[in-house]
Amino acid sequence: MSGPAFSEEMAGYFAELSRKKDECYEIAGKARAMGYDPFTEVEVPQAEDLASRCEKLLADYHVEGVAEDIRRLTAEHGNRELVALMVAKEMAKRPAESTEKALDRAVRVGLAVLTEGILVAPLEGIADTKIGKNADGSTYVDLIFAGPIRAAGGTGQAMSVLIADVVRTELGIGKYIPTEGEIARFDEEIPLYKQCQHLQYTPTSEEIDLIVRNCPVCVDGEGTEQMEISGFRDLPRIETNRVRGGACLVIAEGMCQKASKLKKHVDKLGMPGWEFIGKFLDAHKTEKKAEDPDAPKRVEPKEKYLMDIVAGRPIFGHPCKVGGFRLRYGRARTSGLASLAYSVGAMYVMDEFMAIGTQIKIERPGKASVVTPCDELEGPTVLLRNGDLVYCGTAKQALAVRDQIVEIVDNGEILVPFGEFCENNHTLVPCGYPVEWHELEIKEKGELPADWKNPTYARAKEMSAAMGVPLHPKFNLFWSDYPLDRVQALREHILATGQFDGTNLSVEKEPVSKRMLEDLCALHIVRDGRVIIDERYSEPMLDCLGIRHENNTLTAGPALEGRDTLDAISKAAGYEVRARAMTRIGTRMGRPEKAKEREMTPKVHSLFPVGKDADSGKEMNAAIAVARSAPTNRSGGRPEVVVDVGNRICPGCKKYTYRNWCRECNLHTEYVPRKNNFGNMGPAEMPICLEDEYKAALEMVGERPGSELKCLDTLISKTKTCEAVEKGILRQRNGVSCFKDGTIRFDMTDIPLTHFKPREIGLSIEKAHELGYTHDWNSDPLTDPEQICELKVQDIIPAKDCGDYLVKVAAFLDDELEKFYRLPRYYNVQNRYDLIGHVTFGLAPHTSGGILCRIIGYADVRGCYGHPFFHAAKRRNCDGDEDCVILALDGLLNFSKTFLPDRRGGLMDAPLVLTTRLDPNEIDKEAHNVDCL
Repeated sequence: MSGPAFSEEMAGYFAELSRKKDECYEIAGKARAMGYDPFTEVEVPQAEDLASRCEKLLADYHVEGVAEDIRRLTAEHGNRELVALMVAKEMAKRPAESTEKALDRAVRVGLAVLTEGILVAPLEGIADTKIGKNADGSTYVDLIFAGPIRAAGGTGQAMSVLIADVVRTELGIGKYIPTEGEIARFDEEIPLYKQCQHLQYTPTSEEIDLIVRNCPVCVDGEGTEQMEISGFRDLPRIETNRVRGGACLVIAEGMCQKASKLKKHVDKLGMPGWEFIGKFLDAHKTEKKAEDPDAPKRVEPKEKYLMDIVAGRPIFGHPCKVGGFRLRYGRARTSGLASLAYSVGAMYVMDEFMAIGTQIKIERPGKASVVTPCDELEGPTVLLRNGDLVYCGTAKQALAVRDQIVEIVDNGEILVPFGEFCENNHTLVPCGYPVEWHELEIKEKGELPADWKNPTYARAKEMSAAMGVPLHPKFNLFWSDYPLDRVQALREHILATGQFDGTNLSVEKEPVSKRMLEDLCALHIVRDGRVIIDERYSEPMLDCLGIRHENNTLTAGPALEGRDTLDAISKAAGYEVRARAMTRIGTRMGRPEKAKEREMTPKVHSLFPVGKDADSGKEMNAAIAVARSAPTNRSGGRPEVVVDVGNRICPGCKKYTYRNWCRECNLHTEYVPRKNNFGNMGPAEMPICLEDEYKAALEMVGERPGSELKCLDTLISKTKTCEAVEKGILRQRNGVSCFKDGTIRFDMTDIPLTHFKPREIGLSIEKAHELGYTHDWNSDPLTDPEQICELKVQDIIPAKDCGDYLVKVAAFLDDELEKFYRLPRYYNVQNRYDLIGHVTFGLAPHTSGGILCRIIGYADVRGCYGHPFFHAAKRRNCDGDEDCVILALDGLLNFSKTFLPDRRGGLMDAPLVLTTRLDPNEIDKEAHNVDCL
């Protein structure tokens, strides 16, 4: 099957990405071939599409050729969930060592397709798949889940059970017949799990009984929590009394929450034995109707976002309360994919708690979002100590008064794309009357006047009268927020004390009317006991209150009468006045923005063991000193430590060693399991002379001893393979540290971006042309750094701090190539801008697959700008998530699966496969719900 269609320009773009990637693979391949690493080949396989990723991710399960099957079935069916079911069914027919092996392989392949081949769920989310025996002697499928199944999400969790049932039927395995004890155990276990971990949905006892009693597959799990159940312990078919987190997730967030999706596929395939899902859904429908037969039409407050508030993180607005952020529909360059926008002034008025990339919890339409500024939005209105009410739409305006603010009367607008309501399946709620709607209404009536966008009040009245359109939003106040009697009281106060000089309206300062003016956001200053209203709102207020002002004398005009406040002031003014605000969205601060290098705790330069002696602090020089002070041993008096380490053998001299290469023969060594102290085959204790090792490593890379070479006390991988000390020396020299898999990472908050100006990211026109940005978004030749360009899907704009750190990483990699591998330097960079055009990996922590990306500039933010498709390709949206970038050559040279922890979830957050070309057909539909108008 051919890949996605793209233009000639995009073909050139992907070709350039591929060229840079191939450069890195070629260099890493040459370096790896020297034998200084655990394997002589690069350990990050390339994959162009989902099918290829699935095959390479599950290579250990003998799934050769499954990529072609996935492509064929995708062409036939299209729907990925259906493809997952079909490919699992076909895999079940393949020859295998046993029926259990065939079952296990087929279920994992189906789940890999569902999770796009980049999640660890198919590898570690399913701990095992067994065939058990029912009381009547029939067989059943025992699907044993583990904690990492959480990464698959509710759909993946639920569909894995359905996949197992399809495979079960294909292999002729019987249905699961649960005992009463097994059913009742879940009734206690799921609420217990909720005490330990977050659970989106907690099913009732009746729902648990219905699901567990009728599911044709046994949903089992390994113990993941320390807490144990108190009743129904030691059941014969359940191996643990500990809470089984994976099984609880699959029942609660999978089968219960995604019941409607399961039913869709069950009905389509005509699968027997799943009628209970229909009963589950019918019970929910009946319950909902009984609870709320006459749902109100008004927008109801939602308080869920206020749960789990963290001390020190402010609430910006309460549910639907006046003064909170006002809903405005639309999308800016940096919004969509769960990201929202607010005014620049709000950032400073909120004491910079709402910095770019800050996560906020929101009342609607979703749960959380990152925020970014947009200078087209209305900013906050604030009350100062001297009584003045001022508008803060820009950073300059906000900074000028920030220290004098006593109250934020109105937060301003928050820009929410339509796609957010669509993605969250949320009913559209009414918003205020924005300028773009006013533009459309004028266009419906005739030609758009040249001065329509920023007219004077006289001109706005003239347009309203001539065209029959509402008053321009520029002159609107928050009339709709207050009852008519409060507006009537303000009218009477103005008639009694007001003065109008043809420009400004002023009234005597009186607490009730002053507060009303503040609530309406009628900007004003207080001087000599009088409130002087801003010119922008003076005359509109008089007209809306039905107060005549001929010859600057205020007299009563039409009475304020109508069905509501807006109707009354519209009649009094003689033109329609629309609501300035209809829906307020409650918000609070979530996680702060982030841009920081990834470090282990404590920091590690080298994945090399120096022993568990507490006095060494895992530091090489200290460990050597401790070893010197210890009694001499079998190494002839040399100071040494005994550590658990992988045993390797040199093919030349046949000597055993812990190194990846033999220093004497200069040959790559092979891992050979030995019998350890427990009688098992695997890593075993071995003496290491740290002093000799350190001296030899320093000599090899031509360095002198430095301070603070941080290592590990013990290795935690399955084979306990250690890294060359030389790499740690060079990392320490360049001021960088490594992660558990040998790579160096920089974490940043995900922020979407669809368009940019070269000036904004420090990109020259010449360099932009080199990168393929030859035209702007209007297809005009790119000649000015102020022109707007459309961001390409695999280009990123990281934080400046990231660029500075990656310069250090590049220096380390060049030293590694030159001093350790004896190869030419590659990066040769002096500053962050020299890294523009180089490729990196983007990797989310809950996945096991990276995506190739390219640096094209930097932004002064604590986050990483990327195309919505790029973030979606990492199985992320922009609701406050953070991911890492890894320089491509670092990932290819230094990553090894043999360094990963030997524990459940150890394969997560590792580049087990690299997606080289993004395919929009394979990413989550949320990215396609981003507005493009």
